[in-house]
Amino acid sequence: MFIDDQLGEKMLSLEAARKIAAENGWLSLTPPSFRILVLDRCRLEGFKAGQCIFMAGDPPGGMFGLVAGGLGIAIAPGERGPYFAHLATPGTWFGENAAITGQPRRIGLTATRDAQLMHLPLAKINEIVSKDPEAWRLIALVTSGHIDMAIGACDDLMIRDHVKRCVAVLLRLGGCRYRSSTASSCAEIDFSQDEIAVLANVARTTAGSVLRKLEDSGQIEQLYRRIRILDAEALRARLRD
Repeated sequence: MFIDDQLGEKMLSLEAARKIAAENGWLSLTPPSFRILVLDRCRLEGFKAGQCIFMAGDPPGGMFGLVAGGLGIAIAPGERGPYFAHLATPGTWFGENAAITGQPRRIGLTATRDAQLMHLPLAKINEIVSKDPEAWRLIALVTSGHIDMAIGACDDLMIRDHVKRCVAVLLRLGGCRYRSSTASSCAEIDFSQDEIAVLANVARTTAGSVLRKLEDSGQIEQLYRRIRILDAEALRARLRD
């Protein structure tokens, strides 16, 4: 760790960042030899809270993997948006779709707090796959993970009970929707009450009431424009009741 003069925060060293990227998310599912190929070609980059990494519609570029901080994922699928639809946890990667298809970015990424990302430039991706075309299959695992998350989010939004629907959204945003999740039980969500209401498809007053009850029960803590999950297992138990 070290102090970054621009970000003013404790920052990861390149070695520590590589370790997080290797042991969490996409790269942890790939063979060690491929992991080394990727990490040897990555740059560690820092972004301040509120800084945009890329926007929907931007030209294709490289891939980014979160290793510290937070990222908001913005979508604009139709006549609405862009608006935040999800939060990334360390080990999550983005940008593979544009790299594979050569089409513009489909989502936007913005740092919700000071963040560090591993950046694999497009030229380096092309270098990897030119030597081994089968590497595309491993890169496509990133897309598989996004599809799984999207399917789960759609399923959660079909929950009829508004309290359970809000709880499911909180768990998803905190990266601890399932018992097997690797996120800390004290995950922090960099979204406001208004944003939670939108994502859970409830009125702001309804979201406020649900969040207060969860806080009174000791399962979450509400901070300024941030929610801390204190007991993920108790929240998951609410979904099973």
